[in-house]
Amino acid sequence: MVLVSRNKTLKVPVDCLNNQQGSALIIVLIVMAVLTLVGLSAINTATVENKIVRNERIYQENFYLAESSVNEAAQKIENETDRDNLLPSSAAWISDDSSGLDFKDPGNWMSDNSEQAAISNQALYSTVSKGVHKGSSLDIGDTSTRLYEYAVFGHGQSQNGSVIVEIGYLKRF
Repeated sequence: MVLVSRNKTLKVPVDCLNNQQGSALIIVLIVMAVLTLVGLSAINTATVENKIVRNERIYQENFYLAESSVNEAAQKIENETDRDNLLPSSAAWISDDSSGLDFKDPGNWMSDNSEQAAISNQALYSTVSKGVHKGSSLDIGDTSTRLYEYAVFGHGQSQNGSVIVEIGYLKRF
């Protein structure tokens, strides 16, 4: 306790703990610390969101590459009029079902069993011939032509991303 005197006749005790001077500085420092934490959290959230958007863009780009290559292969099958060109022995991009190639594995996409799509050098397509399709509602009893079944694969790969698309395709010849 400190005694302060005025005119040296009156002595009044003053408590140092009730002194309010400097409390605004402490409050401002606490508010600044909280705002800094909120700002750092916002920066972290924005960084994560940017990575998500970048990954989604890469995925979409690769998906569209793979989808366009699948469509190109299906169109190539549809436009082919010579039956012999759609058999695995005559086309490098058509494999036999018994070959055991799993095109769902990106490691199996090599130049000797796939073909580069016209859309991009980062898009490939390949087809697996499943042979004559059995038991189909499309089978109208015509024995002069048969319904052949294909699994058509497209592969898009760019910017450290990869997407593989598979569709089924039936063609009568």
